Amino acid sequence: MSLRFRLNLIILLICFFALLLGTVVTVINARHSVLEEVTSSLLFAEQLVGEQGMADQKVNLAEVRHLRVALVSDAQMNGDVFLGNVSSPHFFTELVRPDTEQLSLVLGRDKNGDPLVLVADPQDEIQEAWQEAQVFLIFLSAMSVFILLSVFAVIGRALRPVDEILLTIGEIEKGDYFKRLQSFNLPEFSNIASGINHLSERLSQSKEENRLLNKESLNVRERERHFLARELHDEMGQSLSAIKALTALAQKESNEQIGSLTQVDDICDHLFAVIRNRMAQLTPPLLNEFGLRASIDELIDKWQGKAQIAFNMEDGVETLVAVNAIHYYRIIQESLTNTLKHAQANHVWIALNKERVNDKLVMLLYIKDDGIGFNQENIKWRGLLGIKERVESLGGELSLSSESGFQMLATFPVEAQ
Repeated sequence: MSLRFRLNLIILLICFFALLLGTVVTVINARHSVLEEVTSSLLFAEQLVGEQGMADQKVNLAEVRHLRVALVSDAQMNGDVFLGNVSSPHFFTELVRPDTEQLSLVLGRDKNGDPLVLVADPQDEIQEAWQEAQVFLIFLSAMSVFILLSVFAVIGRALRPVDEILLTIGEIEKGDYFKRLQSFNLPEFSNIASGINHLSERLSQSKEENRLLNKESLNVRERERHFLARELHDEMGQSLSAIKALTALAQKESNEQIGSLTQVDDICDHLFAVIRNRMAQLTPPLLNEFGLRASIDELIDKWQGKAQIAFNMEDGVETLVAVNAIHYYRIIQESLTNTLKHAQANHVWIALNKERVNDKLVMLLYIKDDGIGFNQENIKWRGLLGIKERVESLGGELSLSSESGFQMLATFPVEAQ
């Protein structure tokens, strides 16, 4: 239940109870007014009669408001015979009319011994009370409706910033740290907006700092790999080359140890293969010299999986991604490794293109296979975490799908690179 609904419900209940209380007060006042008027008429009639006989005052009493003369028995005295026909609703009449004893006054008996009763007929007074009650209740109802609508409009206008604040918080929660709130008229909401804007700015700064640190960490890691590969090539490779040269020379000079020398030569060849393999894993051998396209083509040529790989890179992309080519290479390499381990795919499609989105140049890396897909809720591949880390370090966004096989779309802003 929202705050707006609760406040409106409270105001509605207050108006309802105010209307109910006004109705009760109106009925009490109407009953009291009718009783006073009837009592006053009876007292006035009693003064007119005085000590003279009832017959001499019939004409005068007939002219007195709310009075009539009736000849009734004792049994009729206890009934409703004294109440005339009133045009007000029955429930209102029952609520406000006085009791039978309050409506009648026994003056004596006539010559035949029948009781002479002075009866007050509250018909006119009840009708007037009903008309006044109608006016008052209609006015009270109209005021209640007016107050309810006014409060509803005021609360809606006052709480309108809440929806915008909640929407902004939701956007920030999704990672849009550049979302900002405008200033509001109410100081409380303005303070909240200022606090949220400050928090969003700090989160944006922290995200950018983390992205730069992450990118620098990946660059340092790649530089260490490159350095280690160069050391293996320079030191180990040259040493092995020297050993092979010496064994070849020794084989020419002596035939007695040719078997051992041949074995040493085979070991050197094996170490050469191991070093070349480790160097290729540490850093792509063609990347620095021939660029990203050549490195990906070599990676596909040496692919050991059963899936057929199709790679397409748009013209002009090579220059735009040159600075961060190693990261694109690692993302594609890790994706192919995941395909080999988990996908059971027969075909893999890789595309790296440039595109204009909202007047900004972006890189789109799309990778798709026709494998078994994955469950995004239970996925725990370390390779995808590494891919996500690299994409975020370049200021990009990563989206994954498993509707038909594995699909990955990474979007990189060129300006951020």
